[in-house]
Amino acid sequence: MRILYAATGDIAVDLLEALWKEGLVKAVLTAPDAPGKRGKGLVPPPVKVKAEELGIPVYQPETLRSEARKRVREMDVDTLMSFCYGKIFGPMFLSLFSSTFNVHPSLLPQHRGCAPIYSAIRDMDRITGISVQEIAAGVDEGDIFASMEIPLDGTETTASLEERVRKEAPSLVIPLLRSFDPSLRCPQEGEPSYTGFIGKEDGKLDFSLPASALHAIIRACNPWPKAYGMLSGSPLYITGVWGSAFDEAEDAAEAPGTVVGVVKGRGLKIATGKGYLYASKILPPARKEMDALSYVNGNRAILGSVLE
Repeated sequence: MRILYAATGDIAVDLLEALWKEGLVKAVLTAPDAPGKRGKGLVPPPVKVKAEELGIPVYQPETLRSEARKRVREMDVDTLMSFCYGKIFGPMFLSLFSSTFNVHPSLLPQHRGCAPIYSAIRDMDRITGISVQEIAAGVDEGDIFASMEIPLDGTETTASLEERVRKEAPSLVIPLLRSFDPSLRCPQEGEPSYTGFIGKEDGKLDFSLPASALHAIIRACNPWPKAYGMLSGSPLYITGVWGSAFDEAEDAAEAPGTVVGVVKGRGLKIATGKGYLYASKILPPARKEMDALSYVNGNRAILGSVLE
């Protein structure tokens, strides 16, 4: 195989290096450099940084239209491998390849779309995984070549689960390519579910929900967009929680959102629609993240207040 590896973020870096060690990568297709935070200029995608370190040619088109297709034809590639690239491949682009693969961090057909890791955590799935599929016209609808399960214990964040997928993906993909047999594909089975784009509004917490659901949302929103409740008209971000979403919750007597107290080793004790949520890490507006006890020591007025 002469692979064009289409990928952008950190999650795809380990697989790029594994493919390179196998001598399979001919070139990398990735997103254009993007503006950094606080005016730090253009920042290259992580996959580009690794590709240049390995000496792999990099192509960063704005679109995949005629000029991009022309460039790809000149690359002498015959296989497309995609992993969280960020653009949709049209039929004319896909026709340039004899084989196509997409690495998707879920057990398809669950969580098709752009935010499968966020959705698996938010939905309190007990098991997620990685699927390698053929690229199809519909979003993540292609036949499955291989998959692996990843059990979840209710403490994962989007950041930690992305890191696990990053490390596990090569152990699924490389053996598949070494003995690839296209006849072993199988159609996706079961009712599909879909994910969409995540926005800042998805971090807004509704404390009338059960503690387990809030626990899951907070972890799904770490590192972005960060979960928050409103306190005196300003957002108070909750960036860490104690325990597991699968733990049995005790009953809460206070109104949802009430900050009942602070418990050493657990954090802010917040009443919810069912049970108490323990917020272990807090990010106040325009300040650095801190543990709950440190936050309360400087903000005693939080005790007894109600987050909305």
